[in-house]
Amino acid sequence: MLDAIASFINWANGYIWGIGMLVLIVGSGLFFTVRLGFFQFVHFKDMWKRILDKGDSESGISAFGSFCTTMAMRVGTGNVAGVAVAIYSGGPGALFWMILAGMTNSAVCFTECVLAVLYKVRIDGQYRGGGAYCAERGLGWKGYGVFMATILMLGTAIFMPAAATYTISDGFNNALGIPMWVTALVIALIMAIVVIGGVKRISQVASYVVPFMTAIYLIAAVVIVIVNITRVPGVIVDVVQSAFGLKAIFGGTLGIAIQQGVKRGTFSSASGMGESSPTAAATETSHPVKQGMANAAGVWLDTVIVCTASGLMILLTDCFNTAGGYVGSGAAELTELAANGVGGGVIYVQYAMRTIMGGIAPTFVAIMLALFSFTCLISYYYEAETAAIYLFQGENKAGIRKVVTWIMRIGMPILIFLWGNLNADFAWNLSDLALGSCTWINMLVVLLLSPKAVALYKDYEEQMKAKKDPYYNPNKLSWKGVDVELWNDINKDKIAADKAGK
Repeated sequence: MLDAIASFINWANGYIWGIGMLVLIVGSGLFFTVRLGFFQFVHFKDMWKRILDKGDSESGISAFGSFCTTMAMRVGTGNVAGVAVAIYSGGPGALFWMILAGMTNSAVCFTECVLAVLYKVRIDGQYRGGGAYCAERGLGWKGYGVFMATILMLGTAIFMPAAATYTISDGFNNALGIPMWVTALVIALIMAIVVIGGVKRISQVASYVVPFMTAIYLIAAVVIVIVNITRVPGVIVDVVQSAFGLKAIFGGTLGIAIQQGVKRGTFSSASGMGESSPTAAATETSHPVKQGMANAAGVWLDTVIVCTASGLMILLTDCFNTAGGYVGSGAAELTELAANGVGGGVIYVQYAMRTIMGGIAPTFVAIMLALFSFTCLISYYYEAETAAIYLFQGENKAGIRKVVTWIMRIGMPILIFLWGNLNADFAWNLSDLALGSCTWINMLVVLLLSPKAVALYKDYEEQMKAKKDPYYNPNKLSWKGVDVELWNDINKDKIAADKAGK
C-alpha cells in the first residue's frame, strides 16, 4: 500500500515540478523584479534595515519577530539536506540555479507578503492574513479562498513536516545511533510545548534560536572555505560549467540542473508558496512594503547566503556523489554509498564538516539540523493555524476556532512523530507534493493582485524620497476588500499628524 502511495506521489510530482513550475517561478520572479524596478538591488540596504523595525502590540508581533519566525521556516531542512539532494540529482550546477532563483524569488516573496499585509484582518484580537484572505478580500473569490486555505492547512500541517522531521531523526541516527523513533518523539513533545503558547511564543522562540543557529552555521562554512581557499576558483568553474551542462564528469544535464536548482531554491525560500505571508500579516507595521522588504531580505539570507554556504562546504571538500555517476573523494564512505545507490542528504554535509572538525562533526551537524528543522516545524504550525482560522471566521465561530486550534496543537505533534520513521525519498516527495501544490494555487492570486503591490511600492518610494517615514494611508490609496478601519487604527497618529500639518 505504501509503495503504491509513494509511486502516485512521485508521478504527481513529475507534473507539478515539470517545466511549467520553472516557467511559473522563474518567469514570475523576473517579471516582478523588472516591474518593481529591481528593488532587491536598488533598496538592498533598506531591505536589511527593515528587519530591525521596532514595534509590536497585543494584535501583532514585531518586524524582527516576524522575520525570525519566517526565517524559522526558511532556514531549515532545505538549506542543508535540500542542497545536498540538489547537487546529487543535478550536479554542482544546481547551486548556480539555486542562487539565481533566490535572487529573483525575493521579488515573488516581496509581492505576496505586501499583499498579505495589505489585506490582513483582526480575528480574536490578532492580525491574520495570507493567500486565502487575499483571494477573498482582494479578488472576491471566497470559494477559492476556502479551497486555498484547506490545501495550505493540509500541506503545512500534514505533509510539509515530513522532510523536516525525517532529517532531524536521520541526523541523530547517523551521528549518535539514536533510534529515529526516539528523536521523533522528543521533537513531538517539544513541538507541543511551543505551539501551545501561540504566535507570541513561536516568535519568541524563533527570535532566540534563528540568529544563533544561522551565525554558528555560517561561521563553520567560512572556516571550511578558508581551509580550502585554493580550491575556490576551481569549484566556481565547476559550478558554472555544470550549470549549463558543460561538465560531463558529473553526469548532469542542463534541464536537470535547472530543475533541481529552482526546486530546492523554491523549497528553501518558500517564495510563491504562501508560507511566509501569514507571518508577514501578523506584523505590527505602518506600511505593507516595510514587511515586504524584510521578507525579501530573508530570501537572500536563506537561499543566496545559507544555501550557498552548504553548497560550498560540500563541493570544496569533494564530499558528494551525483546520480550521473560521479563519486567524490572527500570521504571513504562515498564509494559505498554510490555502490548501494544511496542519494544525497545530510550525510554529505556531515562528511564535509568532518574534514575540519573530526569525529564531532556528525553530532554538530545533527544539532544544527535539529535547530534548523525544528524551527521549520513551528513555523509550519502557525501557517496551518492561520489557514484553519480563515476557514472558521465569524464572531459566532469563536468557540469552533478554539477547538480546531487545540486539535491542531495536539494532532500535529502526533503526525510529526509518525513522519520521523519514514524513508528519505518518501519524506521528501511528500514535502515536494505539498510545496508544489500550494505554489500553483497561491501564485494565481499573487499574479492577479500584483498591481496593488506595485502601487504600494510606488507610494513607499514617494514617501522615502520626501524624507518621510513611510506609512499606509487607506484614505488616499485603497481598494475593495482592504480593512480601512483597521489601517486607520494602526496609523491613526501618523494620519492625524499629517492632517494637522496641512
